[in-house]
Amino acid sequence: MNNNINNKFPKINLPKKPRKLRQTWLKDVGFHEAPHYLERMGLTELEDFLEVASERIDYVKFTTPQVLYSPNEWLNKKLNLYKKYNIIPFLDHTYFKFAYKNNCVDYAIKHGKSLGFESMEFMNTGNEVSEKQWIIWRKLAKSISISFMYEHHPLKNWKSGSVDSPSSAEEILNLAHPFLNDGADFVVLDHEEFELQKGEAKKVFDKIIQNLGLEKICFEVTSPREGLKQWKKDLSSYINFFGTNCNVCNIMPSQILQVEPLRDKNLLRQF
Repeated sequence: MNNNINNKFPKINLPKKPRKLRQTWLKDVGFHEAPHYLERMGLTELEDFLEVASERIDYVKFTTPQVLYSPNEWLNKKLNLYKKYNIIPFLDHTYFKFAYKNNCVDYAIKHGKSLGFESMEFMNTGNEVSEKQWIIWRKLAKSISISFMYEHHPLKNWKSGSVDSPSSAEEILNLAHPFLNDGADFVVLDHEEFELQKGEAKKVFDKIIQNLGLEKICFEVTSPREGLKQWKKDLSSYINFFGTNCNVCNIMPSQILQVEPLRDKNLLRQF
């Protein structure tokens, strides 16, 4: 491409990686998520995609079926490809949840590390997991050098049938602080929590930002299987409420090139 021509147009203005703000986290569904997703990401397509989009991506979440049921050698190649482009692969909260239900969290943490993952999500469990047990699991993660983050969900995402009600800022902070004190890199705020807040969302989340700092928070958008257009509504709300530099996650490959045009009105939008 002719760079002289390129210089005539507004450019994407992203800080170099590793960056604390304006992060975008990809969701990689592999081949295991049909019929919920039409997108697939194999090794050949992935490298081509990353040559174009890698500078815009900071972390990548692997969906749990892909981790559990893909050949380890293939999965390792995929992880190494992301790392080649300075993108950090991490395990979804459903990996922890599935391990807990199968009474093998210790094994799952070690297995995730052995596969090549650099981080994993823990989540709130409505006091089903004791603080003593949480300390043990966080210490285990630290001892084998796998980072972790805390993702806050409505309780129904842990225990079906729970009351579908929003959390207060104080509730979220009280649950997040033990993880942060033990070295969690981020607090991820689930999109359903944001949607449940309705008109109170900015007020509640602003309290969390004031307490933790914007760089410690990542805002999740809705998956396409839960609403084909809701992701854009969520993302636009986050940018409008919390600024263009807020960190966002759960972005599908087909959406990744649309994030910066939403952040920067000078850029060409194609949707």
